[in-house]
Amino acid sequence: MSSPQNTGTPVIRFADLPSVPWGKNNGRVKEVSSGTGWRLSIASIDKPGAFTPFPGSDRITVPVEGELLVLTVDGAEHGMERFRPFRYSGDSPAEAALPTGPVTVLNTVADRASTGASVLVAELSKKNPQTIGEGQFVVLLHGAASVTAADGSASALGPLDTVVGGPERPAVVGRGFAAVVSFYDLD
Repeated sequence: MSSPQNTGTPVIRFADLPSVPWGKNNGRVKEVSSGTGWRLSIASIDKPGAFTPFPGSDRITVPVEGELLVLTVDGAEHGMERFRPFRYSGDSPAEAALPTGPVTVLNTVADRASTGASVLVAELSKKNPQTIGEGQFVVLLHGAASVTAADGSASALGPLDTVVGGPERPAVVGRGFAAVVSFYDLD
């Protein structure tokens, strides 16, 4: 798997990321990181409408703010609650409905011919650090947490901040919930 674009620091600050509109002004998206065959982003969905297609890719969408997202994929409705990952084909038409108002989602897109992806939402602990390696990211979804680098320095994480994994295996501790996102080469 190729390296992420954001390699200068182990923490990507959500507040510092530029945002751009997506769809027909359905919301705004911030690209967290990307590489050859994969992309990690966080998007607001402010009004109902069609999702952007990603032919040849697999997607995982996780609502991270808001109450409920109803995603219709290939004609089937899927009620998506907060912190529940949903995997579907980027080839499939997908339409969002917002029965309880706007939501924010974490999105992964992976080229199904070359790259796999997984998303696990984990409860954080102050006693058992969540360490991450190459090709992994931890996104703070809710609560308070910090990351400790290999040199022992610690940095506090804000909402939706992302820790980039690597050979130094940074450790995330705290109270709350985080998404552990993994991208890997397919053989």
